[in-house]
Amino acid sequence: LEAEPPPPRPWERGPTTAVSSQPGVGLLVHILGSLACLLPCLLMPSELEWWRRLRLPATYFSSVLVMFMQKGIARGRVYDGLLAQVLRMERLVRDGCVPPWFPSMCVVMYAIIALQLALARAFTTAGERRISLWSAAPERHDYSCWGTDSEDVADCVLVRHAAFTGLVSFYLCLLSLHMCNRNVKGVQLVSLHRRSLLELFPDEACTLFSYVDRSVDSNIAFLRRNRRYWMKSVLTSCAWTLTSFSAYAGLLADAKMLARAVFLTAFLCTLILQYVLLQHVMHRVLLYLEAVKARAAALAYCDEEGVLPFTSAHAVYVWFSVRRNVQAQNEVAYQQTTPFFAVALVCAAAASCFVASELIRRGLSVFALTSRGGVSVMVVAFACVSCAIVGVFLSTLLAIGSLEEAHARQLRIAHLRLEHARCERAYVQSGSGDTPHTGRRAPLGLPLELARGNLSEQDDPEEGAPTLEDLEGALSMIERVVSLLEQFDPRPSVFGVEIGSQSFKVVYAALMSNVWYLLVW
Repeated sequence: LEAEPPPPRPWERGPTTAVSSQPGVGLLVHILGSLACLLPCLLMPSELEWWRRLRLPATYFSSVLVMFMQKGIARGRVYDGLLAQVLRMERLVRDGCVPPWFPSMCVVMYAIIALQLALARAFTTAGERRISLWSAAPERHDYSCWGTDSEDVADCVLVRHAAFTGLVSFYLCLLSLHMCNRNVKGVQLVSLHRRSLLELFPDEACTLFSYVDRSVDSNIAFLRRNRRYWMKSVLTSCAWTLTSFSAYAGLLADAKMLARAVFLTAFLCTLILQYVLLQHVMHRVLLYLEAVKARAAALAYCDEEGVLPFTSAHAVYVWFSVRRNVQAQNEVAYQQTTPFFAVALVCAAAASCFVASELIRRGLSVFALTSRGGVSVMVVAFACVSCAIVGVFLSTLLAIGSLEEAHARQLRIAHLRLEHARCERAYVQSGSGDTPHTGRRAPLGLPLELARGNLSEQDDPEEGAPTLEDLEGALSMIERVVSLLEQFDPRPSVFGVEIGSQSFKVVYAALMSNVWYLLVW
């Protein structure tokens, strides 16, 4: 007989969870390919006609159109949802991260941005050789658009700022979508585990899972109908866009009609992109976190609300088993939200460091820095918005961490109630008919959460009331589960920091102080 292979060593074992995720490669290829086709619009000489700079963008645009037509003909001229499939956005549309019309809008905005970049190199001023986003002058840097004619300078600044702002906003939105476009593996295993629990414990597990699902549906429905979040998204996107474009609004009076049209078109496109980013992409990520919060709250209060009273070792074990499955479901949600949160955190840190370095080096205030225009006004607005986004995520994760800690607290409270009920039961069964504290007949169960039963003349408990053995078994099981939760309970982490830990709270406090630093400087 062949010898069995030895078990793997601990450091060779796989991860403890079966849930993992991988980013979609197709969308990333489209993002990098489309961005590479836009580079000639910036690098070609200024003397070249503007329409010659559109060769590579037109080639990419034509390839997308050809693939769209080929797939449509293959499907019998059914083009519904086909553009999302060509651009590798079908998962995003299906999950609700973006509206169904977003792929079509991406095609239109790519054409507009390519045209704006080509026109940005066509508008030149005297003595200019290249585009510069920073100038040596400490007051302003206006994309190297210097000259004696105010109309030419205004046209140059407006068109170049519109092109640059539209380019950054468009690819920032696409990068956020790439972070959300993830293929999560292990969802089927989580579903199979839930199905097996429902088969093993058809009564208790079904009741607890139904309670958790109702809590999740209630939270998600409330957030979907919340008009306050919609108003915040609209106001934030408007403030973000106005901050990015208001520095050059005074040049509209001196500009030509073409420059005005390009500037206002970029303003509208940027507003739509930032609205989609806040109202759809970020809203979808918050829905995942709200589902996690609802599951944690349902498991934290199922005993006190009487959904699954901890009256026996069996009930405690069912709660612990269901909690493990719920943690796996939460891991699926974290796989969808953590990359977006990580990118927002990195962007907030980078933008804040840039703003702080500029303030220290130039000795200006934030308002003076934004009045310089160009990159400064965009980075300041981006720093404020990204810090606000990270603050929302951190506050939600802190609430989830506190609810996770409430699980062990719920078990300890149940332990006290069970110990009290066992003492009363033991006193009654010892031969006395009255309790030592009240002088009345003692209840056979928990005073508040369980059905109360009175002893008969033969001291037999009513049907359905927990026996002394049930109480002792529940106490013993609670002690073991609490010890396991406190010592070995795995918690999700972001950048190696466990959610809800003391280090996580320190990061949240540091972010809040950073926001106040930007506002007060």
